[in-house]
Amino acid sequence: MANPKTVLCPRCKKKVQYHFDPVNHRKQLLLTIFTLGMWLPMWLAVAFSPTKLCNECGGPLWADT
Repeated sequence: MANPKTVLCPRCKKKVQYHFDPVNHRKQLLLTIFTLGMWLPMWLAVAFSPTKLCNECGGPLWADT
């Protein structure tokens, strides 16, 4: 079995496991429709650059240190 990947969490100050924040595509679609397409670039940015979240505190992990 492979070892899970860990990164340093700036909040917890220790190496932690992480998960990716899922994208709510229904919400993104509704925002895109209601803003007449102006939300589409934000939706694409969120969909193609998922955010790592700390499994301990739930904070975002921006750096792979």
